Amino acid sequence: MTYDLIGKRVRVHLYSRDGLVLGSIEGRVADVAEAVEVGKHPDGTAVRKDLAYVVDIASPDPETPYRNSAGEENEGWFAIQDLEVIDENRPRLFAN
Repeated sequence: MTYDLIGKRVRVHLYSRDGLVLGSIEGRVADVAEAVEVGKHPDGTAVRKDLAYVVDIASPDPETPYRNSAGEENEGWFAIQDLEVIDENRPRLFAN
């Protein structure tokens, strides 16, 4: 299901913990993982999301590379729900 994303160029929409859009980055999907536990609901049940490992991330500011929470540059895991496959034949999802 999500494995068809591997190798595709994507735009990742970044959000703050409060749900505000921070911007976007672009990269290539290298791997996917389905139903990964990413947290717990207040009732103790697991919150699960499908994730994509994005590499070759191009930061909007070339002087400041993207760093994930582990400090690695230009790669990281992201929720698939926050990805947009880049296809030049279609308009951008969040175009202004």
